[in-house]
Amino acid sequence: MYDKSVLSLERGGLKLFFVDDETLQNVAALFGEEAVRVVEILEKVDEITDIQIVDQTEIRLNTVRKTLYRLYDHSLVGLKRFRDQETGWFVFHWRLQPDQLEGFIFNQKCRVLEKLETRLEYEKSHEFYTCQTPGCKRLPFEEAFEFLFKCPACNKPMVHVNNCHIIEVITRKINQIKKELGE
Repeated sequence: MYDKSVLSLERGGLKLFFVDDETLQNVAALFGEEAVRVVEILEKVDEITDIQIVDQTEIRLNTVRKTLYRLYDHSLVGLKRFRDQETGWFVFHWRLQPDQLEGFIFNQKCRVLEKLETRLEYEKSHEFYTCQTPGCKRLPFEEAFEFLFKCPACNKPMVHVNNCHIIEVITRKINQIKKELGE
């Protein structure tokens, strides 16, 4: 069983933060249903092999390995490699690295912030038109002009769309993330 309270470095000092089960499960869910089940097993042990995870979850071995490597790529799990004396094959012992969770979440928020800032700039620098038919896309002025302001999907006339609400929502979300990141 791992200790859910973890020490991490914060600008020259140490701080203690708590990794709760909900946060851990939410992060695991980003990697799929199998990752949630794998993380549930990893939470209960200090170290475990992929074969033992398969035995406990009944997920196919190659799926477990793929999931573990995806989590490993983001430093959310770690491993130790040993050579089996009988077979000569390497055996991997996997462990959860909850101390890396905070950094992972920070990096994901930075990525989302970057995408939202790009989207905000796009929304601010374009005028949009739509036919207002459910399922039809809104088009920027340049594309709407090419179609002579007739919807390419349903051939209905297109009208100008006020995107101020979209800009407000994106701006609010950007400010929220910046506040969470301490900017």
